[in-house]
Amino acid sequence: MTKCSYCGVANLDGSDVCEHCLEPLGDLEPGRIDSEMERCLLHDRVVQLLPRKPIIVEPSTTVGEVLERLVERSIGCVLVVEDERLVGIFTERDAVVRVGVAIDDVRDHAISEFMTSSPETVEIDAQIAYALQRMDVGGYRHLAVTSQGRVLGVISIRDILKYLARHLEVVEY
Repeated sequence: MTKCSYCGVANLDGSDVCEHCLEPLGDLEPGRIDSEMERCLLHDRVVQLLPRKPIIVEPSTTVGEVLERLVERSIGCVLVVEDERLVGIFTERDAVVRVGVAIDDVRDHAISEFMTSSPETVEIDAQIAYALQRMDVGGYRHLAVTSQGRVLGVISIRDILKYLARHLEVVEY
């Protein structure tokens, strides 16, 4: 079995991509870890980032209400949930790019019109390296954290930066 260094799932030897996260397995050099930081990223799990309780809204919540919640709570995203199922995410980037200057015209529209549908998620027990890779590849600043499809929290790139800062090795020149 070949263990994926991104998500930790065991795959059949000879597999080209991970059956869980679809990342390439051919580039892996088992056992080769070049730094303590790399070891931590591959060993530590998303739960150690202490995901925050998400602000959850329904798809019918208005754009105006969602923007008020973002500002009131100084947060960067809300998760859109319907029937206990994550259906979207609305971020400050969505507010700028999708809503933009048309706020007066769309204030009473449903957030479902402007959210990012089917957002990327990360399991609570996934490696931090996997979450970082997903954020990098997708250009995401936020990821919903789940366990068996149930939303538990949310992490941001800032959470990962704080983690990295705590684990930086001091290099003497």
